[in-house]
Amino acid sequence: MGEGVHFARKIAHNMEFLSTEPYATFAEIEGESNWTWGDLQSHCNWVMEKLEPIEKGIALIFLRGMREMHSAFFGCMLSGIVPSFMPCTSKKQDPEIYWKSHRTLLEHISPVAILTTSDVHEEMIAAGLYLGDSKIIKFDNLEPLKTVIKPRFLDEDDIALLQHSSGTTGLKKGVALSNRSVALHAERYSVAIDCDENDIVASWLPLYHDMGLMACLLMPAYKGMPIIQMDPFEWVSKPAKFLKMIEKSKSTITWMPNFSFHLYGNIAEMIDEEIDLSFVRAWINCSEVCKPASIDSFVSGMGKFGIQNSSVHCCYAMAETVFAASQTNLETGGLRVTCLPESLERGKRIIPSGEGISLISSGEAIEGLELRIYDEDRSEAEEGIVGEIGISGDYLFEGYFGLDDLSKNVLLDGVYFTNDLGFIYSGQMFVLGRGDDVIIVQGRNLYAHQIEAILSEINGVKPGRNVAFGVSEEGLGSDFLVVICEKNHEIGRDERQIKREIRLRLESEIGVVPRTIKIENRGWLVKTSSGKISRKENKRKYLNV
Repeated sequence: MGEGVHFARKIAHNMEFLSTEPYATFAEIEGESNWTWGDLQSHCNWVMEKLEPIEKGIALIFLRGMREMHSAFFGCMLSGIVPSFMPCTSKKQDPEIYWKSHRTLLEHISPVAILTTSDVHEEMIAAGLYLGDSKIIKFDNLEPLKTVIKPRFLDEDDIALLQHSSGTTGLKKGVALSNRSVALHAERYSVAIDCDENDIVASWLPLYHDMGLMACLLMPAYKGMPIIQMDPFEWVSKPAKFLKMIEKSKSTITWMPNFSFHLYGNIAEMIDEEIDLSFVRAWINCSEVCKPASIDSFVSGMGKFGIQNSSVHCCYAMAETVFAASQTNLETGGLRVTCLPESLERGKRIIPSGEGISLISSGEAIEGLELRIYDEDRSEAEEGIVGEIGISGDYLFEGYFGLDDLSKNVLLDGVYFTNDLGFIYSGQMFVLGRGDDVIIVQGRNLYAHQIEAILSEINGVKPGRNVAFGVSEEGLGSDFLVVICEKNHEIGRDERQIKREIRLRLESEIGVVPRTIKIENRGWLVKTSSGKISRKENKRKYLNV
């Protein structure tokens, strides 16, 4: 398909002409199941029949089962209904608090349908959540329906889906994406990573997250690539099982956030089985700032399974550009540079050095997009200057659903201002972190994620279970640094020793000593619905304690 592309029509085409071809393998806690494209179509027919009385609108999908989620999403699309995946409660969340936090969202969207199961629906009702006139479609007894239901397609430039942010509370931002944008991105990004129907995508990522949805479901489905999908909760408890799934299925591409690379590097020596992963041609690090140390740990630890440095790549992505905005070349890899910490502040020119902070690029812009750096006045900056990343191009989102003021603040003259800081060096994009990731201490710009990376290396601290933020100090016009870490009780190290090493490491490596260091028990830190540590909510919790 050329420039006149339409995502939902291509999915319907695949169902018709690939009916006996493998569509997906679902590895859930209760076992594995294999679906062909024909299986997907027959289960979508069941959904489409339920949606027939509804002419148009948005459907919110609150489901846990992966087969149900796939059927619901594509069933909505083929019914001319705009789908949006939403997370359900986890075992650690209080259902009443969770569902009350969605009250504003439901009022804002006024969904025409809610696709869920009886147990989730009962949680909503028990929490007093008002569902209005939404049609409740329960998936307790999803089954294949051989009766062919004629698709109802929205237009090419109509909203095809809503992708919501993964915040902790409040009104989540809904990124509205068209059939044309999603299809065109799938075509362009698949060219960038040189993938086709001969590739197999493996994923454990949740579908309500843009990387799980766009990279690991929508693009492979559009291209007719088989999908191997593991339940995210299963992955948390059995990350080694994912590797065996990759080996069994001969999957060739997978996407993971940086913390996963760090985790596999740490647990590799504990995996004593013989696993061959030498055929995986792309392990793509995305969704968080890519860290060279995490990648090196991954390659070093996982090398015994046949993984080489040349197969690990980086991507810079967000829902506002459908997914990937830049990607390292799979032949040449990412560019590395080490810079003096003081040169990585906004408005300064980077100074490559033999010592300092090691960084890795996220490659060059995907065809159809332009990435530039802007100063604080939102004027374009020169190459090598640190500033805000701005993106323009063919498949940029048109705004956040129903949030016109917020959209106007980030979309100016065809440029999306990301609130991400970075720089361009030798033509490649280096991402430093969020603008709100910056902590200003006595005139120094510090990146919270770099501090947190150091904390994860401290003996006695649970890796990845820490947070750093600044607290304003009236009268000084600056912030003081607060770090909170969850203790690794298996180590049994004295808290005074842990705090002493934190002060020493941070003073030695970034030149700043935290005003406050708190060591807490496991479970203290607040996470977002996508499993990331929330700086905003943990700062709020710290200030309220």
